[in-house]
Amino acid sequence: MYGKCLSIREVTIGFAEDQELRLRYEREVFGLYAVFERPEWAEEQSLELQREFLLCEEDIRLVQHISTPETGSRSTWEIYIRAGKGIRVLFLQRSA
Repeated sequence: MYGKCLSIREVTIGFAEDQELRLRYEREVFGLYAVFERPEWAEEQSLELQREFLLCEEDIRLVQHISTPETGSRSTWEIYIRAGKGIRVLFLQRSA
């Protein structure tokens, strides 16, 4: 399980899709951990988190986000982690 690359779970394009995905992930109890400019950086960090916190692949989601053409159609890679695993994550909304 450890030591292999994680696959990209989903791809979002533009702010609206990214926000929709983030809210859906929050309902599934995943928060945003970090955003990277290069996919290999995100994969390396994901694998390091798996080893350090004994996470399984189902605890981590790697998402490619593509900005809109107006902002240059750049890609970033976002790491989402299941809450409650000892890692600080960011949520847009808090459940009541």
